[in-house]
Amino acid sequence: MRDAIGQVFALQVILAFVLLINGYMAYSVNYTRAFRVKNQIVNIIEQYEGPTDEAMAKIESYVDGMTYRVPQTLINNFRNRYASNNSGDDVVNCQGGWCYIAHDVKTTGGDGEMNGTYYSVVTFVNIDIPVINNLIGLGDFLSVSGETRTIYR
Repeated sequence: MRDAIGQVFALQVILAFVLLINGYMAYSVNYTRAFRVKNQIVNIIEQYEGPTDEAMAKIESYVDGMTYRVPQTLINNFRNRYASNNSGDDVVNCQGGWCYIAHDVKTTGGDGEMNGTYYSVVTFVNIDIPVINNLIGLGDFLSVSGETRTIYR
């Protein structure tokens, strides 16, 4: 009887290890996808000097081509966290599973005062494990953010 209990325990350890490795692999694949999408969105916004209609169309086609999907709850949680942590005039704009925030900047230099804008881009890692997400609330752990260079007007 003692050997049977030992085998069950060994099997549980092996299954836990397999689940842990598979979870890590799933997270790394989805993190890589979110990172690539974020980088391409930043590049397109810089190329078109802001989120113009042409830029948004190009971003939308790229996101669709990457099969990048994110649950709406991650986006809503990000909006709520950002609104509660920041009291500025910045507005969160979310489309197709990613968000951007425009930040206005004023600089003074040899040419006088210059106005510019830079954009923060946030994408999300699509790991939807309902029990863990509800209990722990992974939140920022599942987001990838980056910024564009300042675009002067």
